[in-house]
Amino acid sequence: MNVGYNRRYVIHRLLCGKLASRSAKFLVLSAVLLFFVFKSPTGLLRDISQPQTGAVAEASFMPSVPEPGQVASLSELLARYGVDVSHRERVAKAIAASSLKYNVDPKLVASVVIVESGANPFAVSESNAVGIMQIHLPTWGLLAEQQGINLFKIEDNADLGVRILSGYIKSYGEWGGVAHYLGQTDDPGSQQAAAEYVQKVQKVYGLRQAQSSIPAQAVLR
Repeated sequence: MNVGYNRRYVIHRLLCGKLASRSAKFLVLSAVLLFFVFKSPTGLLRDISQPQTGAVAEASFMPSVPEPGQVASLSELLARYGVDVSHRERVAKAIAASSLKYNVDPKLVASVVIVESGANPFAVSESNAVGIMQIHLPTWGLLAEQQGINLFKIEDNADLGVRILSGYIKSYGEWGGVAHYLGQTDDPGSQQAAAEYVQKVQKVYGLRQAQSSIPAQAVLR
């Protein structure tokens, strides 16, 4: 995983190609940096269309106000895994709010976040997955662009990630959903990787080993 601000990705998404001059790219990048620093962490998503994968639940616009004790508990879990104190509480609040909104276990979401990115909002993987929940751009990037979702913003990334996870859980059960969030297919190697991923999440969650079978459905990540 590459850690830090992904200039290539941002410039590519904004300029959509190779036509911009170096000076123009520099100006755009500077503006984006300022945008990320000063943009408000609040806001709701617009209504969405179901993506082709069929894994994302419809957005809910009901107020999502988690209990303070739950946020504190999530913050403590994040702290145990070395999440930076500068954004630890913000990540905990985002996880709690999105989990309440989509009816997903917040501790499970926090465990996924820890395994996926260590709760680093600017984490970028070699497979082009970004943010705290490592949203996979080839799969979900178009949806994010259509809905104006800033994947480097903690709240936006958590909201979309939990929506995706919620859809998989509804289709495959809790741990099967976690396996499909990684991108399990019917390939034996993919199933092995998914099983190892589930066990990592379960270890953070507090379970010693995988406790349910993982469906062998093809859901590419």
